[in-house]
Amino acid sequence: MLKKHSWFYRLVTTYLPIVYLLVFVLFFVFFMTMNKQSQTQTVSANEAFTRYTMLQLNSILGNIDQNVNAATVNNREFNQYMFQLHDSDVNPYLLRSKVAELFRQVQAGFPFIQSIYFYRNIDMTVLGTEMYLPLAEFGDRDFVQEQLNQPLPSIWTNVRTYKVLPSQPYDVQVVSLVKKVPFLTEPSGILIVNIDVSSLASWLQSISVNSISSITLVDQAGQLIGQSKVKANKDILNLKFEETGWTFNSGIKESYHYGIFSELYYSWIIIGVVMVLIVSALIIYLSKRYARPIDASMSRITDYLNVRQPGGELISVVDAAVDKIIDFADRYQSESNLNLPYRQKYFFQELLTGDRPISQDELIDEMHNFGFPCNWHSFNTAKLEIDRISDFTESYSTRDQVLLKFVLSNVFKETAEQYGIGIWSEWISVDKMSILFGADGELSMSDMSTICESMRAWVESNLAFTVTIGVGKRTERSEDIGESYEQAVKAVQYRSALGNNRVIHYEVITRQTETELFDILQLIRTIVQLYKSGNDEWYNQFDFLFKAINRELYTRDELKNLLYYMTFTFTRELSEFPSEYTESWRVEALVPITQAIDRFETMEDIKKILLERLSTVAELWKQLRETKNHRLLIHDVKAYIDTHYANADLSLQLLAEQFSLSKNYVSRLFKEETGENFIDYLTALRIFHSKQLLEDTDTSIQDIAGLVGYEHYFSFNRAFKKLTGFPPSDFRKKRIIEKIW
Repeated sequence: MLKKHSWFYRLVTTYLPIVYLLVFVLFFVFFMTMNKQSQTQTVSANEAFTRYTMLQLNSILGNIDQNVNAATVNNREFNQYMFQLHDSDVNPYLLRSKVAELFRQVQAGFPFIQSIYFYRNIDMTVLGTEMYLPLAEFGDRDFVQEQLNQPLPSIWTNVRTYKVLPSQPYDVQVVSLVKKVPFLTEPSGILIVNIDVSSLASWLQSISVNSISSITLVDQAGQLIGQSKVKANKDILNLKFEETGWTFNSGIKESYHYGIFSELYYSWIIIGVVMVLIVSALIIYLSKRYARPIDASMSRITDYLNVRQPGGELISVVDAAVDKIIDFADRYQSESNLNLPYRQKYFFQELLTGDRPISQDELIDEMHNFGFPCNWHSFNTAKLEIDRISDFTESYSTRDQVLLKFVLSNVFKETAEQYGIGIWSEWISVDKMSILFGADGELSMSDMSTICESMRAWVESNLAFTVTIGVGKRTERSEDIGESYEQAVKAVQYRSALGNNRVIHYEVITRQTETELFDILQLIRTIVQLYKSGNDEWYNQFDFLFKAINRELYTRDELKNLLYYMTFTFTRELSEFPSEYTESWRVEALVPITQAIDRFETMEDIKKILLERLSTVAELWKQLRETKNHRLLIHDVKAYIDTHYANADLSLQLLAEQFSLSKNYVSRLFKEETGENFIDYLTALRIFHSKQLLEDTDTSIQDIAGLVGYEHYFSFNRAFKKLTGFPPSDFRKKRIIEKIW
């Protein structure tokens, strides 16, 4: 029989206290969690801003270093002054003025630079933007003498004082970039760039003014370089700036509070109380509403028991009904578990991508659920990609594509089963299928090669398209399946170098060395120089480049990087040409080549497009050059240079006398027509012939220097190393080794 209280009363008195307790617990957890999250986010934001500031400073100092290098290393006047190589027609005072002007131009590009000066070892003098003094009279004499004893070729110093003259009443706080030049030989002097500490401090204050972070920058000795206007409560992060050894100390500004939600504490309390009252009212309303049918049902059951089974137990009737419901739910769940394609594909992707480690026991259980053999103890993976997917999608309708991919999956499965190997495959995209091989025994590389090659050959023979298959390494552990699949993915990427319609094993792939890659980059620069000068030899070098690339194994991404480097080098070197030349390069070559790099599949494809575009632009330039009146003159000048390059006295003055022109006019016409100046062209020509002599003869290097127009071996050695990256002796050794191999 029913007890006195209705189901409405039971529901309210049972669940309402639980709701109250749950609400208060949730409020407490909510406030604690949000407060903790706020603190964590604030600390993370502080770290991110500090790293951003450090990267900004690294960019500023790096740009200063790079621009100083770019402005001085290849500057003729600076090198003349540094080595005291005064031509007879160069006034030393004018030369110093030009070098000082060079320093002023560099300083003008960077507001942080306070001053630049160069100390020359030969005569112990200091040349700056506004002064030229003996070292003994220089206010920064002690610092220069200290740096002469330092072993490092380039350093950033701590905060120090700087003044030009010892008698100067005031000094400036600076940090200095010290560079011994030249870099690759015995230093001839020291180039010092002083950075104004007050400028760095102002920059640090301006960059942190709108941030919650307060940053303090100190040098290696702990001296202050700069800090934010608002100080931090305490330092919570210390980052060392590796390039300089300086340290960034950061924390949260004193005016900022972690607990954003704590400021709204009472508001949240009021909202919480209101929500509790609303929830209570809702529970009472819903309990009353949904208790009515329960009370009605219980009343009917009670009436039934009173009439049909007097003294019967209510609980027995309810238990019998619940048992029937549970039995029905179990049967429904069992039937629904038989159809698990989505779960199967999701687990397959987890297994191959290695998103989480999957143990052998878990793999066996899941494969059992999916209907696969459960006795696999050796695994391998592969990735199949349809070649030229654009042709595939254009040739077949969506329905036919699905059917063909279904056929490929079944053929792969039947081929593997002939060798007693299980297979699990899934199409992960329109053109890509992932495959897991499994066997109770050992999976040999020969079996994998036979299965994949049979599959490739079947597709080629029976279908109107081809496939490329990448195969990873065999593994005995289910946890390493992800690594094997990553290798298979990487193997497929090499089809850009090896070509389509093939099986590529990760185990047999060999990689190029850094020296081989350097040779390819050097060859690209040679092609650009030949193309720039209008020398048809670039065709042969271009063909040799692609043969060299094909000898190595590069992934598609690596090939794209090489091709982008080639395009960038062409664009940079050709930017010196007149506008009509650069415009034809941009329209006829740069745009179509860039588009082709993004779409190519094999090296033969991109080689054909590159050669076509470069040849087109070369022909256009040839037509442009032929319209100029002085083309024949420059042709004769180049022919004279090509014939008399070995003459050590060959110069612009000699050319001017030979062709009855002024030296400046010859220089300007040569630059306009060839895109490079006379000295660079002559140097490249002499080095080109010297490389042939080094490769093809046993003549001594000193004699070769004389044969190509250098009176001094050291000048030849320096020029050769600048253009090729190697001294002549290393170049000859390298070529001898290559011929042997």
